[in-house]
Amino acid sequence: MSDQTTPPVTTLPVADARRTREEILRRLRAHRRRLGAALLTLLGGTAATLATPPLLGGIVDAVAEEAGRGRVLALGIALVAATAVGTLLAYVGGRMLVALVQEVLAGLREDVFETAVHLPVNTLESSGSSDVVSRVTRDVEAVSEAASDVLPEVTNASFTIGLSLVGLAVLDLRLALAGLVCLPVHVYATRQFLRRSHRVYGDIRRLESARGQVVIEAVRGAESIRTYRTQGHHLDDLAERSVHAIERQRDGVKLRNRFTGLLNAAEFLGLAAVLMTGFALFGSGAVTLGAATAAALYFHRLFGPVGALLGSLDDIQRATVGLSRLVGITDLGGRQPVRPAGEARGSGRPDIDVKGVSYAYDGTRPALREVSLRVPAGTSLALVGASGSGKSTLARLVAGIGTPDRGSVTVGSPDAPASRYLVTQEVHLFGGTLADNLRLARPGATDDRLRHALREAGAGWALDLEDGLDTVLGPGGTPLDDGSVQHLALARVLLADPPVVVLDEATAESGPRTRALLQAALARVTAGRTSVVVAHRLEQARLADRVLVLRGGEVAEQGTHDELLAAGGAYAALWAAYAPQSAGRDGREAPPVSP
Repeated sequence: MSDQTTPPVTTLPVADARRTREEILRRLRAHRRRLGAALLTLLGGTAATLATPPLLGGIVDAVAEEAGRGRVLALGIALVAATAVGTLLAYVGGRMLVALVQEVLAGLREDVFETAVHLPVNTLESSGSSDVVSRVTRDVEAVSEAASDVLPEVTNASFTIGLSLVGLAVLDLRLALAGLVCLPVHVYATRQFLRRSHRVYGDIRRLESARGQVVIEAVRGAESIRTYRTQGHHLDDLAERSVHAIERQRDGVKLRNRFTGLLNAAEFLGLAAVLMTGFALFGSGAVTLGAATAAALYFHRLFGPVGALLGSLDDIQRATVGLSRLVGITDLGGRQPVRPAGEARGSGRPDIDVKGVSYAYDGTRPALREVSLRVPAGTSLALVGASGSGKSTLARLVAGIGTPDRGSVTVGSPDAPASRYLVTQEVHLFGGTLADNLRLARPGATDDRLRHALREAGAGWALDLEDGLDTVLGPGGTPLDDGSVQHLALARVLLADPPVVVLDEATAESGPRTRALLQAALARVTAGRTSVVVAHRLEQARLADRVLVLRGGEVAEQGTHDELLAAGGAYAALWAAYAPQSAGRDGREAPPVSP
């Protein structure tokens, strides 16, 4: 049985605002020419559409002055042309900007995924599955939606506001100053919203992640929950976390409603001020009726852009939180050794040297204490012990997953560590064909090589499936039992052909029909390689070159099978209990090592 010690849940890091901004700007600078072209196109479209208020004002003056149909018609044609050109340029510029930003985000998503799949397992386990899942789903979705829908709108709104204020100032500076009456309300509303919303949205993401983790753990442990009848406890836990998440979401809704109300009040104050000022200036003869009309239209046109700009702060804040969480993962890639899958380092058949290794989960719960061992090149070591003795923890450290708190694990040489391949008892069938599942170990493998690996691993049964290598496995395809999935995992080892292989109860899911097949595959996988095997059954320990017995995270015994039997210690007692049943006198399956 594997160790049951589980580290406490902690969240993965989140980048601060400054680091997030630096990362996005760095990625955008790589496309500065395309970005400049898109922004200039959008600016041209905005400028064209903002020609409509003065053109409408000119039409009003022409009518008031009875200038004739010719002038009104010319202004009308200019108005239609300006609208058409502005709309076309805004569409083209928006498409250019969205295409660019989506390309940048695609690179970020790939980097996040690349970093996540190469993070040490203990890092992912300590943060909980839901934290990683929520980042590569919800956060990516929030950022993508903002990039596609909000960014072009915000860019257009910013240009519209700037050019509208210039237009107002050109008509009459006093009209522009009157419109600024709304500015203090806008500033107050925006500052209040920004000050609180970032924290609120960050809390919402964390609470949703915690709620998702409860669901994931309940699904994983459904059998145990049913056995111990703790459904009520888990439902209460889920309900409590859901209430916390909903309450925080309600805080977010209150923030948005308050923000929207202040924006509407600001628009009313600004338009009233411009109309009153225009009326007074027209009455004194300072401006024409057309100019006063154009000023009112300019300010009224600001309603949409200002509302879009400030209203989009809600989406921008969610996207900013998402970006911070995504950049937090990519930054881990700079601190963790990330290697492409399948890349081998070192050569030959390396030794494994473990010296004085101690390890504790979260620094508080010891799993290993001063463990030392040596596995000569090309030999095998079996790890034996009760559940929780530290077998799986030691196997993962040897496989390069995590680092010990004290001591060292050397595979090959310190300067050129050898590549290692880990197979655990956790069976997983990936969606896709049989060939897809096998090529995870060697993407460039030919069909002939795949067939050879299956036959060499004794998994020729897989080639007898309905469509052979093209057989779709898993949901919607051909189902396989857990023992068969483990058999495919062992075939992948032969495809990867690593110098060192670590097998953590890799035959734990075998039943009476598949046990012999998996045992034969296990022998083939370890042949000629330096190997560490967490023994699920003592027969595996008997076939190993050496055996190490763990008890409470410490080495209780080590030696060959015969030496340990002669010593008459814990291993001999286990073997004495195992041997009579291993002969299969009653036809039953032999018991596992751990009680």
